[in-house]
Order: sequence, then structure tokens, then C-alpha cells
Amino acid sequence: MKALPARAWTLALPLVVMGLAGCGGASDASTPEPSAATSSAPAEPLIKQARQSCKLDDSVFSPFATLGDAGYSITMQGSPEDPMMTNVLKVTGVPDGLIVCVLKAAAAPDSVVSQIDATRALDGMQKASWDKISATWTYHPKQGLKLILAESK
Repeated sequence: MKALPARAWTLALPLVVMGLAGCGGASDASTPEPSAATSSAPAEPLIKQARQSCKLDDSVFSPFATLGDAGYSITMQGSPEDPMMTNVLKVTGVPDGLIVCVLKAAAAPDSVVSQIDATRALDGMQKASWDKISATWTYHPKQGLKLILAESK
């Protein structure tokens, strides 16, 4: 059996932990749970809410998770693979756990998360959609995952 690359485990492990703990159960500190929206104001776009609930607004990762289209789209740049741990103290992108948090908050099906996790550099641009969300992404070990989510209005 082929061993999964390190990136696969970093995407899959938070999902396994969340599955074992149950939805909304105990939370791993490296994979924040989306917080519930508690507002009676007009609903903001789901993608904007997802970015806020995963605490990407005012974090060191916010430059790598940019909103567009008045909050109806987000472009996230993941961290590249770093097997030699040369960039341990340098922020090079959004960690996989936070990308999973945004996907979960945007109600992405497990099948889409699995498709993203299984993407290889040779696969090129990939696409998926669910509800009112469309996702496109590409992956290369030296550049990391680039994921674009767009919500129809």
C-alpha cells in the first residue's frame, strides 16, 4: 500500500479527530471549529462568515486568505511542504487545519475535502461544487495548495 504524503495526513488528521470527537465536540487547538453566527442583521455571505468564524480576519494568516467580490469569494494560499522544517518560524501560507475549518464552515462535503487532499501537482486545476459554493484548486509541493471558493449570490 502506498504511504500517504505528509500533506495528506495534515489534511486528513483533523477530519479524523473531528469525526472521532463528534461534530461540535472537543476541538483540537490546531484546527479551530467554526463559531456559530449570532446576529439578527442581514445575512453576510457564507464565505465571509467562514473566514471570520475560523479566525482568519485578524491573524498572521489573513494575507494568505483574501476575500473578494464583497465577501462572496475567498482565495487561500496554503503552506508549501517543508520536509526539512526550514521555515518553521516563517508564515508561508494558511495551515491545512485552517483550510479545513473554512471548508467545514462553508459546508463542504467530505468527498470534496478528500478530492482536495488527493490532488497531485500533475492533476492541474480541479473543480467541485456544492449548494451555492464552487471550488477550484491546484496543488504543488513547492507552492502549496491554492484554493478559491466562490458563492453565488
